[in-house]
Amino acid sequence: MTNTVEENIDNTLNQKTKVPVIDCDLHANPHSQNDLLPYMSDYWKNFMIDCGWRGVFQGAGSMALLQRNVLDSETPDGGTGCSSLSYFKEQVADKYNYAYAVINPDATWFISASPQHEMAAAVASAYNDWQIEHWLSKDSSMLGSVVVAVQNPEEAAREIDRVGSHPQIVQVALPSLSPYGAWGNPRYYPIWEAAIRNGLIITYHVSTRGGLYREGFEANNFAESQTSNGIPLQVAMTSLVFSGVLEKYKELRFLFNEGGFGWVPNTMYTMDTHWPMLRREVPWVKRPPSEQVREHFWFGTQPLIEPNRPKDAKHVVDLAEMIGRDKIVYTSDYPHFTYNPPEITFKHFPKDFRENILYKNAAKLYGLPVSMEN
Repeated sequence: MTNTVEENIDNTLNQKTKVPVIDCDLHANPHSQNDLLPYMSDYWKNFMIDCGWRGVFQGAGSMALLQRNVLDSETPDGGTGCSSLSYFKEQVADKYNYAYAVINPDATWFISASPQHEMAAAVASAYNDWQIEHWLSKDSSMLGSVVVAVQNPEEAAREIDRVGSHPQIVQVALPSLSPYGAWGNPRYYPIWEAAIRNGLIITYHVSTRGGLYREGFEANNFAESQTSNGIPLQVAMTSLVFSGVLEKYKELRFLFNEGGFGWVPNTMYTMDTHWPMLRREVPWVKRPPSEQVREHFWFGTQPLIEPNRPKDAKHVVDLAEMIGRDKIVYTSDYPHFTYNPPEITFKHFPKDFRENILYKNAAKLYGLPVSMEN
């Protein structure tokens, strides 16, 4: 059917005023794990080949999924989902007017679970070099994360210093679960200091329990695990606040990915409730916890809160308002099965609030130039 003149004019105007998008959670991955071998020393390259390496710590306890990725995200030549920059741009970025996409490799939440510290550091370094060569150097709209093995914070800090000054590297990627002690533990100070030296934010992504990840609880199925994604992030946020990390390192900024945000107001106000009664135990916490959260933390849209009852949609907006209109960013989770394209993300939100979520908040968080012409 041919469009009318009026429809063509409307389509043209829509293209010119199309809202740009900044995706803060793109899971770009190698075509296969062998793609990482060229970025390893001969020692680790030979080790990986001899052990028949098939992936990043497949023994870390991840659950079997009925559907690993969006069905059509695998590349035409059989590569894993989101393993081709050109295919990603054709399928997603160009279609939805992406201004930027922040890469968060799947390895982020597996590497730090391995008891083999030295191997984990070698794999993390390989991921960073692969990411820079195959994605960042080929497209200025692609932004990167420093993948680290946090089992050895000093080594992680050296890796941050090694690649963190790259102009398209914008954050340090960490798993929601920590291998040794809660995230407020002083053992992780070298990571915070390296992030500050390099002007990077800290991104936490939900991780699966197993290996060195002893926190959390057992889940019998992925439905349980996925529904409880926010719990490790609540633990991380509470630890960072009450351990005084945010008082000591006032420059730190954190983005929580794939844990939702519905739990945030309750956690903020619960901390505020207990802090006055227990502040003698944590005298280094000088400001109300909710104030610190609003100053230091941002939250991704994934997983979307999608109420079955339309009348409840307004309450999702209310929850977001309680955190702050400047604190929520768009995260697609592409190419995983929970992927949400920009067009369906919080369509019921007020226009200015939704524009904040789709690009303005991330632009400010990462210091990115963005205009409506993107």
